[in-house]
Amino acid sequence: MNKKASIIIPCYNTGKTISRTLRAFCMQAVPVDDYEIIVVDDCSTDNTAAEIHNELGAPQIKFLHNSVNSGPALTRNRALDAASGDIVIFSDGDTIPCHDYLQRHLESHERYPEDKYVVIGAAAMPEDLEITPLMYLGNVVQTMNRAEYVSDDPYDWLQFSTLNVSLKRRFLAEMRFNDGRFKRQAAGDTELAGFEDTELAQRLAKKGMKLVHNPAIRAFHYHFRSPQNYINKVREYGKRFAVWISLCDPAEARELNRRMNYQFDREHPFSFANIKECLRRLIVNDLSFPLICGAGKFFESRNEKISLFLYQKLYKYLFLKGYNSK
Repeated sequence: MNKKASIIIPCYNTGKTISRTLRAFCMQAVPVDDYEIIVVDDCSTDNTAAEIHNELGAPQIKFLHNSVNSGPALTRNRALDAASGDIVIFSDGDTIPCHDYLQRHLESHERYPEDKYVVIGAAAMPEDLEITPLMYLGNVVQTMNRAEYVSDDPYDWLQFSTLNVSLKRRFLAEMRFNDGRFKRQAAGDTELAGFEDTELAQRLAKKGMKLVHNPAIRAFHYHFRSPQNYINKVREYGKRFAVWISLCDPAEARELNRRMNYQFDREHPFSFANIKECLRRLIVNDLSFPLICGAGKFFESRNEKISLFLYQKLYKYLFLKGYNSK
């Protein structure tokens, strides 16, 4: 018998949070028999698997373990193949849902019963921690909270995020994440991926997907990066974006570059956007990069707001560096 919902949680080195994540999902304001939690450990090198084993007494939890490290795309695909829920919800092992998280996702799909509707929730900073400015560095909370959801924008699917999203399994059908081109890449002392979820959203949009944003569906994100993690991550995102662009047709590639990759608009060389980009590149470049990094590090212990501001100003530079290294 199918469940109402399948919650899919890929994990890699989330030993500090996964127990809380699973307990929160097991205490949802929905009958236990209505949903399942499929958690997949992607060969973590910490205590993630042991922490998951401690929670296996809960009847909702199904635990899978990859035999080799495969990245989030293939890991989510494996969970999808095992899912029985009519609604599929994607979350992460470092994310703690609110008590009514599942209930609100299901209610949203009841309000929008057509297959094409996909529900996007919100991300929030933890309420049980003292949040410092540097904790926002590279945190998806900022991205999800400042996103503008414009229903008539043909590219609104760019807001799709597997941190907090749900869709009907019959709409997804046999479609899966593109695991052949978006495998996790090592970057310093962390492992990263990027855009495998957005690339799936692109294909779902071509199938007719419509996004519904419900900010009342909150999930607290316990993922904080050091400045060096952030620098590595943004460069890696640029590389992953280049992979994604290689999968697109020329028209799609041009539009995605315009929206996301800070490329000059050659059709309108004197546009305001081009002028802004020229000024940015004059200020943030190969010569100034070590100076800005040094200043960011200097202010880390003196004024975190200034440090955060400086590191964030490096984003476009780092992204293009990664993109152009393809």
